[in-house]
Amino acid sequence: MATMILLPSGSSSVSSHWIPVGEATVHEALASDDNATSYAKCNDASESMIIEYANPPVAEANIDTIDSVRFLSSGKAVHRTDPSLVRIGYQVPSGNSVEQVSYDAHRTNFETINGTARPYADGSSAAWSYANLEALELIVIKILTIEVYLSYLALQVTYTEAVAADNATFFGANF
Repeated sequence: MATMILLPSGSSSVSSHWIPVGEATVHEALASDDNATSYAKCNDASESMIIEYANPPVAEANIDTIDSVRFLSSGKAVHRTDPSLVRIGYQVPSGNSVEQVSYDAHRTNFETINGTARPYADGSSAAWSYANLEALELIVIKILTIEVYLSYLALQVTYTEAVAADNATFFGANF
């Protein structure tokens, strides 16, 4: 199996309470795992943002099957003792369960939390397709009011590579 990483390519329906730091937009702030250099922050309950992913770095012809998709994240709570909670789920395609993520309280270090590998695009039986990868969207919803800094929110796609055609046989002759 092989893997590829999808980085945020845009954002829609972003609450004004999600503030980018170090970049002009929230999706740019979530595109690199650079911790305190750039991040998106929020401290208001129920505020949401939708992050878009597109342009997979592996061509469709090079993929036989898409085995699973999961989110990769880095974040922290900036409270002295309490964690910060967010819910992360697939907006497009829909059907997979939303995951609640708890980032530990820490003034300097960001914590890596990776989501569950999802083998189905709809959460139950539909195989992932390349078209799904080109249209993926995650929704992030802040829970409670303990401020969170999210530095990274990417998608890891595990896939089986397509087998290259054997060109040794041409018109019935072996070369």
